[in-house]
Amino acid sequence: MKRYSINWRLLGGLAALLVLIVVVGFIGIYQVKSSTKTVVLLGENYLPIQRAVLRMRINNSLYAMEIRNYLFWKNLKYLDSAKRVVNPKTIGKIEEEFFRQLRLYSSYAATPQQKRWTEKIKDSGQKLQLLGSRIIELVDKKANSKEINKLLMKFESLYYQIDEFLSNTVETANLEVIKQKIAAALLHKRNSILFLRWSLAAGILIGIMTAGAAYRNQRRQQKRQQQLAQKMIKIEEENKADFSLQIHDQLGQDLSALRIYLDFISQQPKNSSQAKKNIRESKKILSALIQKAHNISELIRPPALDELGLVDTISALVGQYKRIGKIKIDYQKPTKPIDIPQEHSLTVYRLVQEGLTNIIKHAQATKVKLSLEVKGNIFTLVLKDNGKGFDYKKYLKTGRRRKEDKLKLGLRGLKERVTLLGGQMDIKTAPSKGVELVAQLPLK
Repeated sequence: MKRYSINWRLLGGLAALLVLIVVVGFIGIYQVKSSTKTVVLLGENYLPIQRAVLRMRINNSLYAMEIRNYLFWKNLKYLDSAKRVVNPKTIGKIEEEFFRQLRLYSSYAATPQQKRWTEKIKDSGQKLQLLGSRIIELVDKKANSKEINKLLMKFESLYYQIDEFLSNTVETANLEVIKQKIAAALLHKRNSILFLRWSLAAGILIGIMTAGAAYRNQRRQQKRQQQLAQKMIKIEEENKADFSLQIHDQLGQDLSALRIYLDFISQQPKNSSQAKKNIRESKKILSALIQKAHNISELIRPPALDELGLVDTISALVGQYKRIGKIKIDYQKPTKPIDIPQEHSLTVYRLVQEGLTNIIKHAQATKVKLSLEVKGNIFTLVLKDNGKGFDYKKYLKTGRRRKEDKLKLGLRGLKERVTLLGGQMDIKTAPSKGVELVAQLPLK
């Protein structure tokens, strides 16, 4: 579990790419719906209107032709032939079909103009029907040819008016609407293709920029990890130098003194008072050497971590700080045994040690809560006090540590160790708000 700093440019690029995908998707759906709506509108309205107008023209022409035929064949002397060629029932069916197509046109009429045209066609059709019926009636009565011809001229004039109106007005207007719809659909298609091309180009550009940002972020993280590793190596080398100096300073003089006393003892009689005194002094020096060796061992790695385990070692550490600081420490142990790597356990121990030391020396706290918890593969340490808190950002800028901190166990150094182990450490604090230290480490 590695913690990286937030790369706002990378997040911005990913967000922009996601927004672009969503926007293109919605616009694409809208465009498809719009195109489909245009096609459906053409199929459901304007094409049926066009068919209805065409069939009205056809029936209008058939009606006129049947009236002419009736007039022509009725005037012949071979009436039997006329009965076979013309039939009033056929004329009636043509009339019914004309008005049926007119009703169909009326059902699709949506605009006020189309509705006015419907009434006009209906009125003209009814007048033409009346003239046709009157002509048939006069022909059947064998009326005066002048009267029939006069009616026929009106009939022909009205027929041509209806046909011209259907052709030049209604049909032309409907065809113009169809052309406009098709042109709009083609323009919409071109715009959609252009939009998709620009969206694709923008997506590629954002993708390239995002990939570049991700690559640069990865390089920065790698560089930061390398710098951190180098820094930790440097710290370890400094620690070794400190250990060497401490061993030399603390043990060297005592070992030299012990050797001198042993030389004195070897040169003196065994039961002399001076020999006994030298032996007592040698024992004191030896006891001090043992204690110092224990202190150095504790400084490097507390033996209790390997003997007792992390949980019980911290429990003993908490007991020491309770006696030193006389504060209430609530230590919540894990409910189950934990299996944590050695380096992790040492870091956790140092975190608790440094945190409690800071609380005792600086926090002026009365209550401390310490908890160790394992969830899944994540180990979590929480150390919280009710003390006076501090300005953590200001602390990070100072870069100072305690003079007695020989192992560089300050919060900054421990945070770097936690990060190097693949974990994360956060400190929440402010003046008069106490301090909450949260560290998380992966167990695998």
